[in-house]
Amino acid sequence: MYRIGQLAKEAQVSIRTLRYYDELGLLKPSIVTESGYRYYSAEDTVTLYTILALKQLGFSLLQIREMLTEHPKEEQWKTSLHYQLQAVKEEKQRLQQLEDALQVALNAIEIKEKLQAEDLRLFLEAAQAGTQQRQQFRARHFTPTEQAILANLPELHTDDPKTQTWTRLLREVREHMHEPPDSPASQRLAEEIVAYADELFQGNEELTGKYWELIRPQPGQPARLYGLDAETMTYIDAIVDWYIAQTEHNENATNTERNETENC
Repeated sequence: MYRIGQLAKEAQVSIRTLRYYDELGLLKPSIVTESGYRYYSAEDTVTLYTILALKQLGFSLLQIREMLTEHPKEEQWKTSLHYQLQAVKEEKQRLQQLEDALQVALNAIEIKEKLQAEDLRLFLEAAQAGTQQRQQFRARHFTPTEQAILANLPELHTDDPKTQTWTRLLREVREHMHEPPDSPASQRLAEEIVAYADELFQGNEELTGKYWELIRPQPGQPARLYGLDAETMTYIDAIVDWYIAQTEHNENATNTERNETENC
């Protein structure tokens, strides 16, 4: 048995709180002596910790009293633990969404080197939306095999090496968009982008083209993926087309020279 002061110290609550719980009918001592001393049993202690757990979860004292009245003693901890576990899961999800949103904002600034209204819109969307919408989009347009490949694409809410490479490439693309497609800087970027896409899409050129066209915004529409507005995609198309054409030209020239040498 615990005296009221002992129980208060054990549970780290005030004596006044225990007296208040008694007044509300939440927790009455098992024994009250003629001299007014209050004694609490082990079962009373379980009830107190149940009250404290439910209170921590946000339940009002009135709600807690109803729960304690409606449920048998053996169900009290089970019920409180169930609610507490659910609360932890919800808080974990909320914190994960917040972490994702913060990472998106950091990557957005890394790409554009300044925060704009579009970045704030994206930040809010990332905080509110999970992966379900993206998964639904991919399920509508891609086969299971293609979806497995797309699962490896960089995500702005992460900070893995793939995403770091992508944010750097997008930032450099924005820095050199004023240059012609055949400039050294543009062609260096094109070479990196082609190699990067080949790695991400596992050499599947058909899937690469299909995905690229699906994320292309319609005229006058905002970017479907952050950083890939119509102007940016047009520049990337131009430098990559030039790079591929030059690569094929050089390969053909090399093959021709090799054939001529062999025929000599």
